[in-house]
Formats: sequence, structure tokens, C-alpha cells
Amino acid sequence: MEELNSYICCTFVYVVVMLFGSCKGVIKLPENMTIPAVYAFGDSIVDQGNNNLLKTLIYCNFLPYGQDFPGGFPSGRFTNGKTPPDLIAKELGIKELIPAYSDKNLTVKDLPTGVSFASGGCGYDPQTSKIVSVTSLSEQLEHFKEYIGKLKGAVGEEGTNKILKEGLFLLVAGSDDLANTYFTVGIRRMQYDISSYADLLVASASDFIQAIYKLGARRIAVFSLPPIGCLPFQRTLAGGSKRDCADNYNKAAQLVNSKLSLQLLDLNNGTLPQSRVVYIDVYNPLLDLILHPQNYDNAAEELGIKELVPAYLDPNLQPQDLLTGVNFASGGSGFDPLTSNVVSVLSLSDQLQRFKEYIAKLEHMIGEQKTSTLLNEALFTIVSGSNDMTNTYFGTVPLRRSQYDVSAYTDLLVSYASAFVQDVYKLGGRRMGVFGLAPLGCLPSQRSLKGGVERKCVDLYNQVAEMFNHKLSVELSSLSARYPDATLIYIDIYHLPLDLVRYPLKYGFQVSDKGCCGTGTIEVAFLCKYTCENASEYVFWDSFHLTENAYRLLVHDILTTSISNFVS
Repeated sequence: MEELNSYICCTFVYVVVMLFGSCKGVIKLPENMTIPAVYAFGDSIVDQGNNNLLKTLIYCNFLPYGQDFPGGFPSGRFTNGKTPPDLIAKELGIKELIPAYSDKNLTVKDLPTGVSFASGGCGYDPQTSKIVSVTSLSEQLEHFKEYIGKLKGAVGEEGTNKILKEGLFLLVAGSDDLANTYFTVGIRRMQYDISSYADLLVASASDFIQAIYKLGARRIAVFSLPPIGCLPFQRTLAGGSKRDCADNYNKAAQLVNSKLSLQLLDLNNGTLPQSRVVYIDVYNPLLDLILHPQNYDNAAEELGIKELVPAYLDPNLQPQDLLTGVNFASGGSGFDPLTSNVVSVLSLSDQLQRFKEYIAKLEHMIGEQKTSTLLNEALFTIVSGSNDMTNTYFGTVPLRRSQYDVSAYTDLLVSYASAFVQDVYKLGGRRMGVFGLAPLGCLPSQRSLKGGVERKCVDLYNQVAEMFNHKLSVELSSLSARYPDATLIYIDIYHLPLDLVRYPLKYGFQVSDKGCCGTGTIEVAFLCKYTCENASEYVFWDSFHLTENAYRLLVHDILTTSISNFVS
């Protein structure tokens, strides 16, 4: 369930990026813009524990709820860990957790950064809350008024007005109205057809939005209904013997969503001046997640292209694979041609020749014009340099150290990188992400070789990586000016991996100083003969490469911070 909440958060964060600015690690807003607080109203999706003190059956402050929450504590959140308000607040750099307004441990210092008034089981229809004895939206509104009084006592009226004006308000409701009040209990079905009931819900939502606007809210995110017919509970009740998604429930959700989005347009067109009321579509991404769970994996998948990018030399490569991209890379290669020669792998010049061969195949399939368009619009990733530094320069046999000091050698690598980027450009590549170096001194192999008895990160190697990265980013900026029709982006893979190594628990890992395979301290490739029991606990797979889970975090970070740069 927390993965689903994370996905809802990612969907929402994308909208925030589009509205307020670009994302880098956490969302980076323009200098003159701040979001000091997050507020939540509605149902169980954003209930942080407000139902704990109610006399209702709709509560969850017991295990296994909260088993993955910090400390394994069942806080009353309706999931195994954190909820969208928590994840959104963290992405915005506000705080780690959004507390429930009714939390008895709530302090005055919690108030300026936001709270949740939501109550699991609530709906836009007042009848929905009454059925299960939870806090209705009108009661949540009263709590919000009470909160405003407390906030004024803490930061003054002017400070309160500023926080409310700049704060982010989340409104999540409607699922319980349809799933419970209308379809399951059926109380409203005797009074309304589905279209009329949708009108009732949208009118209630509109009234609530206008009510919080009058109290000072100006940035309001209204979540759509999810595909409620695909919720496990509804599939069991209405999905037949095969537990299929209940289409009539999903169609009802779509009807409400359609009317809700139109109503929000009306509110934005002058009804609520100096405000932004944003419709957040969670229906379509969640439906796709449910119907195609296998699609949500790594870069090509995050871009919606395909599940796996094949090797160009794969004997099972099919002609149709050519249309969506292939991989020419060779493990052990580097920008420096000597690096590839030492271990007898494909150099970048060899890879370039195979790329030319690929282009010829593509032109034969779809013609020169379409091939040119495909190459112009495709995303090219260039990842190299680590082997140059760790093996060719700093390795046991220092092949280049006798010829270059470290500054001169990084200059040499950057010149090779620049030449390769220009070669790809000449062949049609226009969107290129060129990766910097990772924190090489923190690779398990380098800690074993040069980190002393305690296997500490090797500061010198990390400093060299940073030197190279700076020079590479400067060169890419220069090339961008020379080739204005191209988008050449420097991709930072130094800082997040360094954070993974330093604070593995923060990202759900246990081990970051050694790999999963072998002893984890030195083995790589053919030396890996056995593995750890649970690779998901490890940042590194072997002594040099990350695990899939770590790559997944890195790829997501790269796409959220950089992909918008490739959109013209």
C-alpha cells in the first residue's frame, strides 16, 4: 500500500513541478516562491490518525498497519507506512511527517508547517460520514477554523495569513461516497441515479473549496476519484467469480471526475480570484499501475517505452526492438581507449561503429526520413569514466599515472567525452544525457583497496570524481552553445549515491559499505560465486555496481530532475 501512496505522491509532485517549478532531489521552487505548509482534508488516503480517538469501526492504530512506518508504529494511517501528505511534505522540503490535528502529541511548533484534518470513511456526501460515525467535511472545516485561531496565537494574524496563502491544501474524498454510500449500502441509490449523485458530490466539493478559500486557502489540490472498481474490496463484492475490476464502479468514478474537473475550471475562471485550484488526476495513472504493474520499472519503463532495453549484440534481438532503442555499452569500457584495450572489451569507437550499423538497419526498415526523426527525438545516455579512474589511472598497474597528473588526465577524459558526444550528434542524436562520475572512493572495491583497515571512503578518489564532473558539465555547456538544436544535459550521479552510502536506512537499505555478492568487498563479474540472502537490503550488488533497488532510486531521481530538459 505504501508503494501505491508513493505513486500517488509522484503523480501529484509532477503536477507541482509543472505549476511551481522544477524538481531537484526535493522540489525546487522559484526563489520568490515558498510552500511553508501542507494541509489535508478528506478521507483515509490523507487521514494521519484523526480517527484514533473516535468511536468508530473505521480506525487502524494497530499492527500490521504501520509496520513500515518509522519505528514500526501503527500511527492510525491507513497504510503500511507513510501517506501522500507525508511524502508530499518531504518532497517539498517542509518536514518528514504531517501530523493529525487531533494528535495528542501535537505541539505549537507543528502548526505552522501544516496538519491533516482528514477522517477515514469521510465523503463529500454528509451521509457517508454519518453511516460510520467519522468526522464529516463540515466538522473538518470547524477544526480548521479552530486551528487558525491557534496559529494566530503562535505566529500572529499577518504570519497566519501568509502561511495559509502560500500553503498547499489537499482535498481527497469521494471514493467512500460511491463505494459505500451509493453502491454497497445503497442508501442514495433509492434517491438519485448515478448522474444526479455525481452532481451532488461535485456541488459539495465546490462548496467546501469555496469555504476554505474564504478562510485563506489559495493553493488547493483536488484529487480525482481513483478507479474504485479495481480496489480489492470492490472486486470481491462486485467483480464476479474472477474478481475482475467492476466496470460500472469505474465508469461512475469517471463521471464524477469529469464533472469535478469542469467545476474546478469554473472556480478558476474568476470565482476565486488570486487562487489556484488544481485537479489532480489519480484515476488514469493508478488504473495503468493496476492493469500493467510490470511496466513500472526503471528508465525505459518510467518513460513508458518498454520494460527492458536489449543489448545490440543480443542474438535474440528482433527487428521491432530497433524502433525503441538498444544498448551498445560494454562493461569495462571507458572514455580513454586504453581502458577498453586492457580488458579486451568494446571501446567507445567500437560502439560508435555499431551505432552506424544500427542506423543502416533502421533506415532499411522505416526509411531515412523516419530514422532521422526517431534519432532526433530519442534519448541517448552516455555513461563512462569510472573504469578510467579506478582501473587505468589509480589501479594496481598505473598505466596513465606515469604520463599525466590527475588534472591533466581528467582533461583528457573530458576531451574524449566531448568528441564522442559530437560524433553522436553528427549521426543524428539531439537529446543526450551524459552521466558524471559516481563517488568512486565509496565503491566497496575502492574502500577495500585504499580505505585502510576500517574501509573508509577514499576522499582522494571522490575529489577526483568531483573534479571530472565539474569539467564535464562545463564542456557540455560549451557544446550546448555550439549546437543550439541539441539538448546536452549533464546528469549528476554523484550526490544521490553518496547519500545512499552515508544514510542507507533513510532509503530502506541496511548495508552500504559492501556488495551482496561474494564477500562484497572486492568481487565483481566472474569472481561473484555466491550472494547474500536479501539483495534488497544492499546498496551495492557487487563491489562496483548498484543493486536494482538502488538503480531504481537513481533512475527515478534522474528522470524527475532532468527529463523536463529534453522537452522542447
